[in-house]
Amino acid sequence: MASKRVKIHYRRLLRQDSTFPLDKTLQDRIQTAMETTKPDGSKVRDKAKHRVTGVPNSEGSERLLNTYHSDAACVFGTVCLTLPGQLQALLKVVDSSSAHPNLAEVMSALEIAETAAPAGHEYVHGMTYWTVIGDHFYQIQHVSMQAKAMEEYFTWLLRDNSAISQTEAVMLQWKFDRAQVGDDELESIQIGGLMPETVHDVALTPAELSKMEDVETRETIGEKVAATFAKARKVIEDLIGEVETNKIIESMPDDASLDVRVNIGFRAKKRKLKREVMSSLEAGLRNIADGEIVAKGKNGMVRGDDARLSMDMGIRRISETSTLLDPEHALQQMLEVHRRFIHDGKIE
Repeated sequence: MASKRVKIHYRRLLRQDSTFPLDKTLQDRIQTAMETTKPDGSKVRDKAKHRVTGVPNSEGSERLLNTYHSDAACVFGTVCLTLPGQLQALLKVVDSSSAHPNLAEVMSALEIAETAAPAGHEYVHGMTYWTVIGDHFYQIQHVSMQAKAMEEYFTWLLRDNSAISQTEAVMLQWKFDRAQVGDDELESIQIGGLMPETVHDVALTPAELSKMEDVETRETIGEKVAATFAKARKVIEDLIGEVETNKIIESMPDDASLDVRVNIGFRAKKRKLKREVMSSLEAGLRNIADGEIVAKGKNGMVRGDDARLSMDMGIRRISETSTLLDPEHALQQMLEVHRRFIHDGKIE
């Protein structure tokens, strides 16, 4: 069976300011929520309708915990994003009415139509695979189903089923990959991306424009040489004094130029971000986009999710042509990543 190379992202439940029960793990709370009995006598894990919720700031969109597995070691599942009733665009590439299309038909635009999902189905617009081991969280992200979406979903699921209080929440903190940025050797963090192309200069009013005038400046080669010579002489005078400078200049040939180069050596202590500062960054920046972070550590500049703890793994697809992953193999690979991180001392 063909496999697909995916990135498995690591997060850990953030515990601060009593945001989560101190005596319970995230794994335990999810298991408790899924075993909750609803008014109709069924458990949350028994019916999908108990696990569907809306998406904040996205009217009509819904998230559903679909696949679910639980044992003493972990909980595992998939969460799907749907927009019930939405149409899907289709491109018509074969014209059944014409077995031999002419050149004009081939060169013309293909027909695009929209269709609804078959009865009893909804189109899936995003799906993510996840595993929780204690407070450790692993996720194979989808572009529309990243960590923030999982924080929102699990907070709703646990609150709705009284697994946590209404003032508590699920917050998932990423960790710096110490193998990339170094252990206690992170020197700086840069946050921010490229300036959008839509940003333009501020328009000036006619009154402001009337106060502006064009200024044309000209400078000859001789003026540049003279200015350079004067600056170089000033550097030497500051270093060795005017008398010694005059001696050097007087000894120069008539066609020589004055070229001054100064090498200054200094000693300074290497700056490092303390471990507690790094932890604060991991918590405070937990939902910032990967491409917005540039970390400078022992291996130089580390960009995006390379700075965050994650691992690329091959996971089998359910068929040769499918984009869906084999859930059982996805779970096995996430458990393997957890084992490696523990063995390598990257997590505790």
